[in-house]
Amino acid sequence: MHIAMRKYRQIKGTPEDAVRWVKKAVVPTLKKAKGFRAYYAVTFDDGMIGSINVFASEATANAANEKVKKAVGDGASDMLQHKETKVWQVLYHTAA
Repeated sequence: MHIAMRKYRQIKGTPEDAVRWVKKAVVPTLKKAKGFRAYYAVTFDDGMIGSINVFASEATANAANEKVKKAVGDGASDMLQHKETKVWQVLYHTAA
C-alpha cells in the first residue's frame, strides 16, 4: 500500500471552496483509478491545504497522479497553487 500527498497554497477562496471543487473535479477521477482506496482532504500545520490518498501500490499511486494532472490541469489555478506531490510506502496500517 502507498499514499500520495499533494500540497497546495490557497490563493483565493476558502478551504471549503477547495473541497467543493475537489469533490466535483478530482474525486471522480480518483475513484476510477485502478488501486484507489481512500481520499482525505487535510489542512497542514504550515497553513497549506492538500490531500492524502491511499492506493494499492506505488505504480497505481503514480498512475492516478498522472490521471488527475491530465483531467484537472490548471482547473483550480485561480484558487490553488500546487506546491508538491509525494508518494510513500505504507509500512503498517490498522483500522477500526
